[in-house]
Amino acid sequence: GSGTVKRRVHGLYDHDGILRFIGLDREACVAYAELFDLSLARCSLMDLPLPLPLAVRTRQRMIPGASNS
Repeated sequence: GSGTVKRRVHGLYDHDGILRFIGLDREACVAYAELFDLSLARCSLMDLPLPLPLAVRTRQRMIPGASNS
């Protein structure tokens, strides 16, 4: 079938609620916490949706005094 996979990233929040790390899997978050001596008992791991890229719209610049003819 044409099933789409909803990919997620994982966020590691410290005890103050500050996002410290975003990883592709929970193991990466745990490794980050261990590397920086963060107590996992005082941290939160949350699943986060992948951010969608935003479309950028550009405006055409009007040049003063220019004619369209």
